[in-house]
Amino acid sequence: MRPLSTGSRALDELLGGGIGRKVLTQVYGAFATGKTTLAAQVALLNSGKTAYIDTEGGFSPERIALMAESRGIEPERALQKFLVFEPGDFKEQRRTLARLKTIVDGSFSLIVVDSITAHYRVEENKSKLLTELGKQLQILLWLSRKFNLGVIVVNQVHFDSKAGALKPVAEHVLGYKCKDILRLDRFSRPNIRVAVLERHRFRPEGGMVYFRITERGIEDMKD
Repeated sequence: MRPLSTGSRALDELLGGGIGRKVLTQVYGAFATGKTTLAAQVALLNSGKTAYIDTEGGFSPERIALMAESRGIEPERALQKFLVFEPGDFKEQRRTLARLKTIVDGSFSLIVVDSITAHYRVEENKSKLLTELGKQLQILLWLSRKFNLGVIVVNQVHFDSKAGALKPVAEHVLGYKCKDILRLDRFSRPNIRVAVLERHRFRPEGGMVYFRITERGIEDMKD
């Protein structure tokens, strides 16, 4: 089946058609770079249900309804596509992902975890939890392959003093499991963001596109 469209021609081209199926796509970036909007828009615009694991309280039915209405989609019908989970800590997140094995079926097209590291990064003894984080990612990969799903793993960032730059949290574990990695950055102009393709299965790395954040969600830049 074809990839899941992002609703942006430029982003779809950058990603080789959209969010790939049967792989994990990591979307990371600083606060307010459009990560949640992008994930919600992919869910909104593609057929099939979405299992949305909201660890940060960022899922907004009002925002989804506005995006849907502005695109001519009936808001209530759009919201019915989302099955939302709100785990309160890292252990509950683990149980939630395990439950997906009994919930997700062929009627789903997408799983979103927003974000995969919010609970992880506030835990003590993070090094001991890396193995558990890897197991959670493996569950998502198994589901993606079994049901031909797209999976968006939203990730946070931290400042790496050695590199002198922002880096994704748990970079090595997520980098090992996520074959496609998209970084979102702010731009100097309001509501403009930059998407950089850091890794992809078949597209050249380092590609970059600009997009706007509007009431419709994410839109291509106008000439």
